[in-house]
Amino acid sequence: MENLAYQISQILLQPVLIGIYLSFVYAVIEVGRMAALSWLRSQHAQPEQAQPGYPILSYFKMQKQVTLNEIEVYALRQLENVRIVTRITPMLGLIATLIPMGPALVALQENNTYAMGEHMAVAFTAVTISLAAASLTFWVASIKKRWFAEELVEIEKQLGEG
Repeated sequence: MENLAYQISQILLQPVLIGIYLSFVYAVIEVGRMAALSWLRSQHAQPEQAQPGYPILSYFKMQKQVTLNEIEVYALRQLENVRIVTRITPMLGLIATLIPMGPALVALQENNTYAMGEHMAVAFTAVTISLAAASLTFWVASIKKRWFAEELVEIEKQLGEG
């Protein structure tokens, strides 16, 4: 039974590492998208109109009969992927750290420092990349959340006037 658990964990290592690498690429792309959105917002500093860089306000202007609750759901949906990556990636990093630790300990027991080093390198590289990805996506999610909240405040003002 223990051998089966070991085999399953070894099978999981490659998909987990791929998930970490994809999360890191996604995080870098999201930083670029946020930078582009920031540039657009700086070019169009009047959010009371639907402008590039203001996705929530633009959604409100395009949807004629949308409620404030529906707009809030739309804003949450815009943040969903980046928030999921922020939460899942550290877990993947932990998994990718623990899986190679078993073989590293076996290699240490056999006095095979080369194999131990190889396994430890995988473990530490995986956790480093996953934490970097999670940090980037947390930063993006935090800034976008504030931006979207500012847009929702503007929408509430417009609904109060109309």
